[in-house]
Amino acid sequence: MKKSSMAMLCLVAMAAMLAYAQSADEGFQTATVVSIDKFPADAQHPENADRYKISMRLGNTVYSCHANGNPAVFLGWSPGKEFPARLDGKVLQVKSPNGQVVDLNIVGKKTPK
Repeated sequence: MKKSSMAMLCLVAMAAMLAYAQSADEGFQTATVVSIDKFPADAQHPENADRYKISMRLGNTVYSCHANGNPAVFLGWSPGKEFPARLDGKVLQVKSPNGQVVDLNIVGKKTPK
């Protein structure tokens, strides 16, 4: 009887931990990379060397975004890849595969009619 009670307690504890871990992703939905392009380098403005133009589909809407960041952050990003994302005003926050949240500045959006 003690073994089954202990096993049941462990299962309940594991279920609670799983529910808590999933609540950390609250507000995130699955977004798909439609396209990703690196802006060409500009010799006059080297600070803009790591700029990207990224289109992401979230639901029925395609968001055109700009982002700055280390190329290592965008290394695994390619068309068709899916990432957790959420809208925060004019910013699309995307969780990269390493768990880092990347802010993409929304410059336009398209929805089908």
